[in-house]
Amino acid sequence: MRLFLTFFLAVFCQFSLAANAADYPNRTIRMIIPFAPGGGSDALGRVLAEKISGELGVAVIVDNKPGASSIIGTEAVAKAAPDGYTILLTNSAITSNPTFFKLPFDTQSLVAITKVANAPQLLVAYPGAPFKNLKELLAYAKANPGKVTIGTAGAGQISHLAAELLEKSSGTEMTMVHYKGSGGALADLLGGQINMSFGTAPGLMQHIRSGKVIPIAVSSGQRMLSLPNVPSVAEVLPGYDINNWFGIFAPPQTPRPIVDRIYLAITKSLSSPELSKKFGDEGFDIIATPPDKFEKSFKQEILYWQKFAKDNNLKID
Repeated sequence: MRLFLTFFLAVFCQFSLAANAADYPNRTIRMIIPFAPGGGSDALGRVLAEKISGELGVAVIVDNKPGASSIIGTEAVAKAAPDGYTILLTNSAITSNPTFFKLPFDTQSLVAITKVANAPQLLVAYPGAPFKNLKELLAYAKANPGKVTIGTAGAGQISHLAAELLEKSSGTEMTMVHYKGSGGALADLLGGQINMSFGTAPGLMQHIRSGKVIPIAVSSGQRMLSLPNVPSVAEVLPGYDINNWFGIFAPPQTPRPIVDRIYLAITKSLSSPELSKKFGDEGFDIIATPPDKFEKSFKQEILYWQKFAKDNNLKID
């Protein structure tokens, strides 16, 4: 009898999910962003939520749940009902977290919907720092071990990993200062409390244009179209290449019809010339990756960070 009831409940749940998928969406969708307001994820998420809302015909609200290197917000989605009314917009830290932290959920069980944008990390410096470009920075860091302070969005975040790789690739010793999000790092950088910081281009462009920070280098292998005069780190340290992306996920076991519906709405939203220009000017490279392709690359990247940590003997305290 117990076996029969278990089977019956499983069938009933599948039937219920299928019925809900056919009627999807018919109420407000919550987009959880596991970072504080003001960063690249937040900037992208709020505009995208508005566009998706128009495509789906229901409200899409942004819910910032920062903390614990984006784990708190991600957990909320990992444990939400698989009905399409809770989705996650996060960055590529979701692939490095399983390596550096003990998580209360299985990252790979999340349903990948689409990658929406690439945005490399930018290394920027306070105008009063004792260096103005990457070569000067590395020379100063070698001559003054531990004296250069570099802010990150948090231990284990992509900005931290970019800083660690910079340190190891250049044979220098820098002092890492971890914050609870990119906003805190930026505030202290603008105030001169730290020398420099890695951050996403969208969150830094206005400060670069105003001269409040100096762009030192781009973390990706190639220069950015929106900042053609800023070199990539790889031009000085060959082989250095860390990219940052933003993607949408759904809770485990979300039905494929719902995933496809959300993906279609996002694809249409991203095709807007107005949106493409707006985000292109801010340093985003807009892209809509199909669910299957995104899932494959997402899982491959988890393995990449495991190898990266092992090869560099990197651990997060």
